[in-house]
Amino acid sequence: MITVCHYTHAVLISRKQNGLFYIVGTNEDAIIHVIANRTNAQRQKIKKKFKTAYGEDLIERLDSELSGDFLETVMALFVPPAHYDAWCIKEAIYGPGTDESVLIEIFGTRTPKQIQEIRAVYGDVASPNRKSGETLIEQDIEDDTSGDFKRFLISACQGGRNELDPETLEEAVEPVLFEDKPTGQFIINMEKLVNVAKAKRDAQKLFEVTEDQLGTDEEEMIRIFALPEVYQSRATYDEYVKLTQRDVENTIDRETSGNFGKGLLTMVMALKCRPKYFAERLVWCMKGLGTHDSDLIRVIVSRAEIDMVQIKECFLEMTKQTLWNWIDQDCSGDYCKILKAIVGQN
Repeated sequence: MITVCHYTHAVLISRKQNGLFYIVGTNEDAIIHVIANRTNAQRQKIKKKFKTAYGEDLIERLDSELSGDFLETVMALFVPPAHYDAWCIKEAIYGPGTDESVLIEIFGTRTPKQIQEIRAVYGDVASPNRKSGETLIEQDIEDDTSGDFKRFLISACQGGRNELDPETLEEAVEPVLFEDKPTGQFIINMEKLVNVAKAKRDAQKLFEVTEDQLGTDEEEMIRIFALPEVYQSRATYDEYVKLTQRDVENTIDRETSGNFGKGLLTMVMALKCRPKYFAERLVWCMKGLGTHDSDLIRVIVSRAEIDMVQIKECFLEMTKQTLWNWIDQDCSGDYCKILKAIVGQN
């Protein structure tokens, strides 16, 4: 159980910084220690406690004293998850040009529940002076994208992927027996979660719309990839391999192009193994000359309380080095320190 943050956290920030805001430099180590080692919910409480205690907005204070990638990371940590995703989408659309990779990452990897939460706050985040409305996010996508990629995003932003209810998932969990005696271990009986006949039909349909006819039926591809529940989707991918001796990713690469293909590929990779997708994304952020800092910050902050442990395991398997070490080698200063504090060394 997470301990609710105490009043002393806000006091600590203030005491460490009082008198230092008005000279060159700030006690960044104190900021990192307090902020990086708290949950997002605790940070919301810290903001409130700080304002109550000192009559001053903590975010405005930090914004006036910090800078660069360190400031961007600190600000991201203080934004509630759905609002942060909504802000990233807004920046991707309203910034100079459209950052399609951000839209692909968010809409291709978030759960239906997360997408519904993004929709609920997007209007206020994107247009704070305009009455919020659920359709605003679709309007922005309509205005800023086109073609098959636009259809992919409109479909994905509905958050309409089917989800298993807890009762169905619980019924599929069965004890592992040895000589008719329970071992204390459990497995998921996939036959109770997956409609194999439907998986075969969808695999056959995918083959037909990509390889067994002239041209590709993009709308049917969106339906196959965007709607089925996670386990059902994985079953379809397995049946497709049996049918074609190729994996789904290979077919997407061969039969689609541009951002539409990247969107489908991201969705498939996330459904197969979301931590692995984000581990690959982190490698991309830091590999080669220069660092994609905003992307690096977004991935680390948005996954910190969800699956960072699994992401680090995939990253280690992929690169033979820890994520902590990569960050240490690729970043510098307080920015490096706070990222390492978020991901943890172990």
